[in-house]
Amino acid sequence: MVRRAIKNNPDAFVGVMGCASQLDGGAFAAIPGVSFVCGTRNRAEILRAAEMFFKSGRPETCVLDIVPPEGELTKTSAVSFERARAYVKIEDGCNGRCSYCVIPSLRGGVVKRDEGEILDEVKVIAANGCHEVVLTGIETAGYGSGLSGLIRKIDAIPGIERIRMGSLEPSFMKPEFVDEIAGVRSLCHHFHISVQNGSDRILALMRRKYNTVIMERSIAYIREKMPDVNFSADVIVGFPGETEEDFEKTCRFVKRVGFLHLHIFTYSKRPGTEAAEMDGQIPEKVKNERLHRLEAIAAGEKSRILSGMISSGKPVEILAETSSGGCTVGHTGNFVECRIFGEHPAGTIISGIPFGIADGVVEIRQRT
Repeated sequence: MVRRAIKNNPDAFVGVMGCASQLDGGAFAAIPGVSFVCGTRNRAEILRAAEMFFKSGRPETCVLDIVPPEGELTKTSAVSFERARAYVKIEDGCNGRCSYCVIPSLRGGVVKRDEGEILDEVKVIAANGCHEVVLTGIETAGYGSGLSGLIRKIDAIPGIERIRMGSLEPSFMKPEFVDEIAGVRSLCHHFHISVQNGSDRILALMRRKYNTVIMERSIAYIREKMPDVNFSADVIVGFPGETEEDFEKTCRFVKRVGFLHLHIFTYSKRPGTEAAEMDGQIPEKVKNERLHRLEAIAAGEKSRILSGMISSGKPVEILAETSSGGCTVGHTGNFVECRIFGEHPAGTIISGIPFGIADGVVEIRQRT
């Protein structure tokens, strides 16, 4: 990916960030064309790295210690936004110990961002005309018991019309939390759930903190409180020891729940993790075959959900994101991608009636 970015943008200032660069920053710095490497914890160093690069012409490798001083999270601030959606980081790190994941060893445990700092950033975002914020983190639920209160305070900020949540652990979505957020005016009725698998045996091998019963109960309760809600999820296929029966359980689980989107990944070894040393590693051919089978099921579920949206005849509101060729594309609050005739400024909320589907995008007729 890094080499492709350099090849496609030979005159660009190319930086490498994230977990892989934290693991082995020197290897990325050695790639011809890389301008800087900054790991996971120190994005505030980007400007300094850029200055050093332009002075010396050599890559600047800035990889800090994994665990920062207690309670410390790199401060960020929003200056201006021209897009319809802004991402606001509320935490970093993860306290989980999943058998396949290197994130805790590369990013450390959960560090919450100060609530006041978050609210100040959202106020700047809203003042600059951006109406939708997405609360993100490595594990958004890691923000803990104060999350519902934070959501309500963001909801009260003038100009904020939509609040989206980043990926959430199923075990966090307890009835008490759902009750606290269900009536929030601007909360988008779409949740991305870290499902990972639909076999309880594989979930146990992954060291996840829930099973399929917990997930289905949580999802059913959310649907009870928010009837128009949609769900998306991450799923890993081909985990070590996954049998055909395990995979079929995942397929049945996906059909029972009915996800709007599935982000499906084949299991990939991460050195130093428990799963990398497990018996029963699955051949790549089998992993890819399972990936394609699950993709087909996911496509069928998405088509069913979109068709139901059309047949309901209910009006929807989309937030305009991009415009070209006489049309505007955006998303509904429950994260259905829509297209409407006419070019509208990014951030505009448009009401319309769904009437068709083209290439997985719902066609909307604007209400007059």
